Amino acid sequence: MFKNPITISVHATDDLVRARFAREVRAMLPEVRVVRRDEEGDVGFVLMGADDPAAAATMRRLTREGGTAVVLVADELGDSELMAVSEYGVRSVLWRPAITRRQLSRAVHSAAGCCPKRPILTALV
Repeated sequence: MFKNPITISVHATDDLVRARFAREVRAMLPEVRVVRRDEEGDVGFVLMGADDPAAAATMRRLTREGGTAVVLVADELGDSELMAVSEYGVRSVLWRPAITRRQLSRAVHSAAGCCPKRPILTALV
């Protein structure tokens, strides 16, 4: 387990959506720390709406750089998009309308390396 709190960065094309999600994470997981917009965390959450090429580009950039474990939070995601996401190395995919505290905690801790890794298809929580 990490001695310091796990840090989380939130990436979204809409600042209001980003702030709302960051507030939800803080409320659900008080043991983690959400960093400011210009900082990178141990785990990077990418919020992706329907037909959101900017979020897709952010996801690709973060996974390519390799310093941040990425969790995708999607409004909707089809089978072909899911396969593309898994090829980029995203650690978990969460469906935004139905995120629970348990799912969020599992995704954060798994991406941070606190839990055993599972294949992406079983990591869909």
